[in-house]
Amino acid sequence: MDPLDFQVVQSWFDEFNSGHLILDKDRNIVFCNQYVEQLHHSQPSDMLHKPIANFLSKASIIFLDTYIYPMLLTEPIYSEGQMSWIDGAGVSIPIVVNIKLAENGSSLWSLYVCINRDKLHDELIQTRDKLVHQTKNLYALATTDSLTGLLNRRELLAQAQIITAHAKRNQSTYAVLALDVDHFKQVNDTYGHQIGDDVLVSLADSLTGNLRINDLVARVGGEEFLVVICDINVDDAFEIAEKIRLNIASCLLNDIAVTVSIGVGLSQANYSFTDVWKHADIALYQAKNNGRNQTIIAQ
Repeated sequence: MDPLDFQVVQSWFDEFNSGHLILDKDRNIVFCNQYVEQLHHSQPSDMLHKPIANFLSKASIIFLDTYIYPMLLTEPIYSEGQMSWIDGAGVSIPIVVNIKLAENGSSLWSLYVCINRDKLHDELIQTRDKLVHQTKNLYALATTDSLTGLLNRRELLAQAQIITAHAKRNQSTYAVLALDVDHFKQVNDTYGHQIGDDVLVSLADSLTGNLRINDLVARVGGEEFLVVICDINVDDAFEIAEKIRLNIASCLLNDIAVTVSIGVGLSQANYSFTDVWKHADIALYQAKNNGRNQTIIAQ
């Protein structure tokens, strides 16, 4: 994740009306948001790389060691557990926690204060709804490109495994279309990066509007996009790629005329998804070298 994206994610966490922690496999704090810092009346430097046990009551630590973490070895998430947080002044504060154990041994915590016991039930319901909403937002941040709303590279690779398995199981083929905007640097240099971003958003809308719901569209680079089409042969894949290319060339994206070059790769037996992507990329470079604004099928 580049520094800009990290700052965006950090700001999201700091806006939450709930505490969020990430612990490493040794249960040391490696991330906390402002809610947790304010709960402890401290700065991040006072909490990072410190054991979570430093901030919980002894009873909570015992409960954590003997019940919660052993349970997480068989259950994916521990929800709505009550503990006591010890703030910087040594005051015990009742909290409710949700904990998820990751595969590498680290754990993800969400928590909130529940001092008013009479309203605990209402707070649980409200916080649960907030966490659901926040989880959806976080999922969107983790799986989509922040500019275009398309899949990002990581989520594309994850979903591509499903497509690869489907093709193998059904003895079918899928196509990968590697697409790149021609001379995009000139667009940015002429109109500015904001207009360039608007062009990419319009292009993304054009791509999604011309594909089936089960096809994948991702932004994998600055002006680079990838389209994955299931259950298709090479001739039909070429026809779809040409339809996409001609449609973009024949209309204005935010009042700017652009063209794209496309490389088409088709899956074969014993090919991984990255193999097909690589062949599509090679064909894309051929289309660029041949003068751009054309579609080339990988040999």
